Amino acid sequence: MDEHVPDARHYDATYLKNGRPFSLAAQLTAISEVAPSRVLEVGVGTGICVHALRQIGIPVTTLDVQPELRPDIVGDVRAIPAETGAFDVSSCCQVLEHLPFGDFGTAARELARVTRRRLVLSLPDITRSVDLTVTLPLLGMRTLSCSLPVREPSDAWKSERLRTMGHYWEIGACGVRAATVGRLLREAGFARVRSFRVREIPWHRFFVAEAA
Repeated sequence: MDEHVPDARHYDATYLKNGRPFSLAAQLTAISEVAPSRVLEVGVGTGICVHALRQIGIPVTTLDVQPELRPDIVGDVRAIPAETGAFDVSSCCQVLEHLPFGDFGTAARELARVTRRRLVLSLPDITRSVDLTVTLPLLGMRTLSCSLPVREPSDAWKSERLRTMGHYWEIGACGVRAATVGRLLREAGFARVRSFRVREIPWHRFFVAEAA
């Protein structure tokens, strides 16, 4: 097991600060809007998303490499022990940055293999987020959003990020761009990919990938 994969200590009382509940809400919305009959959750995390889905009658199977988090299946996203097309929706949020970026394609292909309809993926994004929202008479709320690049972080910054957060890479660092992630998802077998950032926590970028 990679030493940088989070264990139970990672999900302490501070984990839900700084807008994370809004990210969970985005995750739940993207999963539930296709009314799945079976969901795979990669990374147990706090368990909040799994609990919420089960409360509304959606069966969820959890997968995690950490046995102490008590997943339904102890396994690696790079070699998911499940049949092809076993799940309507697979969710993998704030997980893949804990693996070297060179493993992203392998993980994406495995997620595409087991997913029949949709993948919900979120990743950390350190690029600058610009978000303008206005409410207009008759037209209602209108939003303009864009991301601006940042200078490549120093090696010292990257080392500290890996040491304290277990992040090998993030969008905007280590040469990784949002467009790169979208391309790799399509190469893995997904037909359409859309991306958005959560306004209340723009550090979280979502990719919603539809199966071919």
